[in-house]
Amino acid sequence: MQFLSEQFVAEWASTKHPGCSDVSGLVVAKIDGTPEGKVAVSVEFSDGVITNAYLGSGRGRDLELTMPYELAAQLFCRQVDPAAEYMKGRLKMSGDMNMWLELLPVWQARMNDVEPSPLIEQTTI
Repeated sequence: MQFLSEQFVAEWASTKHPGCSDVSGLVVAKIDGTPEGKVAVSVEFSDGVITNAYLGSGRGRDLELTMPYELAAQLFCRQVDPAAEYMKGRLKMSGDMNMWLELLPVWQARMNDVEPSPLIEQTTI
């Protein structure tokens, strides 16, 4: 399946993700330079759990992340640290800083998981 396609987002949303404390809200990731142009992915959290994810820019977002396609692919494949990329300015954040600070350590810890995501092998970048 193609990275950032509807099928990919649906599969990604249905996989098990680590809990994120008590985070609730909407995160929208805007990715530039994809084969389809600019793509937005919206992820809804409720009490630290991802409850929904879909293509498109959800209204009323709490947190917005902006990045180039290459970085999105590297983050998905766990090749780069999101905090380091934020500090370099390649991963931009706007919105709820508290939400960002709760999500970031969980995201970083996920990079060190022993088992890679089964989606990596099934996805064409």
